[in-house]
Amino acid sequence: MVGSGAAVIERLGEGDRVARLVDLLVMLAQAPKRYTRRELAARYQVSERQIGKDLQFLRERLGLAIERAPGGGYYLVSVPRLPSLQLELPQALALLLAAEAGHMIPGISSQELSAALERLRAILPDKMRTLLGHSLQARRPSRLDEHRRKRLFALLEAMALQHTVEMTYRTASRGNQAESRRFDPYCVFPFGRSWYVVGWCHLRSDVRTFKVDRIEYLRDTRVPFRVRSDFSLREFLTKSWGVFQTSELPTEEVELEFSQTAAPWIAEEEWHPSQEIDPLPDGRIRFRVRIPVTPDFVRWVLNYGVDVTVIRPESLREQVLAQARGILRHYGVRETGQLGTAEAAR
Repeated sequence: MVGSGAAVIERLGEGDRVARLVDLLVMLAQAPKRYTRRELAARYQVSERQIGKDLQFLRERLGLAIERAPGGGYYLVSVPRLPSLQLELPQALALLLAAEAGHMIPGISSQELSAALERLRAILPDKMRTLLGHSLQARRPSRLDEHRRKRLFALLEAMALQHTVEMTYRTASRGNQAESRRFDPYCVFPFGRSWYVVGWCHLRSDVRTFKVDRIEYLRDTRVPFRVRSDFSLREFLTKSWGVFQTSELPTEEVELEFSQTAAPWIAEEEWHPSQEIDPLPDGRIRFRVRIPVTPDFVRWVLNYGVDVTVIRPESLREQVLAQARGILRHYGVRETGQLGTAEAAR
């Protein structure tokens, strides 16, 4: 007997069957695991008869070799090979450099990525292949790799099928408190040394960003969703500094001045779409941007130490001063004293 989810699938009709067939292929390709009709019917909330029709479709219409093991489970005899791609040289180089950069972020399978890099290098001219052959050494897998790989695979699968996921998430701002929520994944992307996912949070009824490493538990609910028509990843990221939204903070006009030392490093990068940079006569620069003043932005300003001066807003000046006073107290230096005096007193 089919569960209550069958009504949802019935309404979606053929469109949902396509999604089910794609997911079914992924399941059958996961050797050495074998899935029975009963297990597959329970996963997709359809009848075993429907699963039989799906398997027959994959065999006859797509020509896939799907066999049944002696124990009753089905499996894909051989995973279909993707058709070969004809790439222009600039396209191949762009893919190669992007794949090389992938070595720097834990979570991508080093073995699969290395194999892909070798295939890309194979289509390059000999001289260029030699030049790029040792551009980056393979990154040593870290303890984060397997956790990230599993989470990224599950999120990408749910995103492709447009299925809501159920997850347990540890929120750093609440002392790593674990909280269960339902979430519609819209986009997965790397930022810095980590991976993030943006989508619709059912708990907050808003678009939110989550760090993949903080997802402790993740399950595909098989419930379909639609991406909101008013969602734009670029616009979403433009509203903040970094990847996390801060709707409770107002957007402010921020103005900073950077010294001659820091000016070249700041001027050569696009830090935010709203930034404006004006050179000053003595080699310094004035940096303006429209953003909410988040803790991430305060830390970015503090990273430049004495090479940056906050012109406005006053609230940012106060936050930087508070951090500076805290640093002095941490090292046992009186605010009105000198570092040299404190060192001599030790």
